[in-house]
Amino acid sequence: MAKLLLSLDGNLVKEFRLTRSRTTIGRRPHNDIQIDNLAVSGDHAAVEVVGQLYFIDDLNSTNGTLLNGEAITRRHPLKNGDEIAIGRYKITFWREPAAAAKQAEFEKTMVMQASPVVAPSPAASTKPAAVATETEAGPEAVIRILTGQNAGKELLLNKPLTTLGKAGVQVVAFRKRDNGYYIAHVEGDQRPMVNSREISDKPHLLAEEDLIEILGVRMAFFFR
Repeated sequence: MAKLLLSLDGNLVKEFRLTRSRTTIGRRPHNDIQIDNLAVSGDHAAVEVVGQLYFIDDLNSTNGTLLNGEAITRRHPLKNGDEIAIGRYKITFWREPAAAAKQAEFEKTMVMQASPVVAPSPAASTKPAAVATETEAGPEAVIRILTGQNAGKELLLNKPLTTLGKAGVQVVAFRKRDNGYYIAHVEGDQRPMVNSREISDKPHLLAEEDLIEILGVRMAFFFR
């Protein structure tokens, strides 16, 4: 179980259990957590749960959202004890120790593996030099790990095929094609998620800044 503890000037105002996939925070009455204060935007922020992970997202608020004293501009993972500041209000994220420990252990199962270059298919063998030139000349595609013990690390997608995951549990593949990079499900009962939605059984074309979840670990796809 996870919950948010709303406080003002050091005094606890109310507790909110996170029973939904998305909990909104703002000044307007329709929000799950309504804070009637002019420093709070009508729709200020939201807490989302994806798999076993929780995230705080600022909804383009006027005065911004702070996480442990740092302003956030996009979705950011939450860990037990994190403090969210909205105006004068403080919101502490709390998760029962057993669940927090389970999440930490789950994140440690993440294994990254760059697969060897595979032989091109007959259909692609007629233009191997053109493909290589495009990969070298164009921008580099990168996967950046956002959560877990590998947070901050990056994986360069510089091979025709790169696999990511844990054998026997969940494995996905990233493949470079002429029109971009695709993610596809390879192994496991659960498919990977892109922008909080499970992909289909067909390869999914990635767009820059897409958020990917594999084995409960969040990562971002981008070019540089």
